Amino acid sequence: MNIAEIITLFLWALGLVNLIEPFNGFLFYIAHFIFFTLLIAHVIEIFIYHKLIKEKSTNYVAGLIQTFLFGVIYLNKLKKL
Repeated sequence: MNIAEIITLFLWALGLVNLIEPFNGFLFYIAHFIFFTLLIAHVIEIFIYHKLIKEKSTNYVAGLIQTFLFGVIYLNKLKKL
C-alpha cells in the first residue's frame, strides 16, 4: 500500500467519523466537503471506467470496491496492466 492510498483511506475515515460523530466548527465543513467530494467523484469514476474495470481487474467486485475507495489511484494501476 503506497502513501497515496493511505492518505485516501485517511480522508475517507475522516469523513465517516464526521458523519457518525460530527466535529465542531470549521473542521465539520471541511470533513463534510471531503467526504462527499470523494463519494461523488469515485461513483462517477465507476460509471465512466466501468468497461476498463470489467476487462482488466481479476475480480470484478473487488475492482469496483477498489475504484470506489481509491479512484484514479487504482485506475492508473489497471491502465498499466
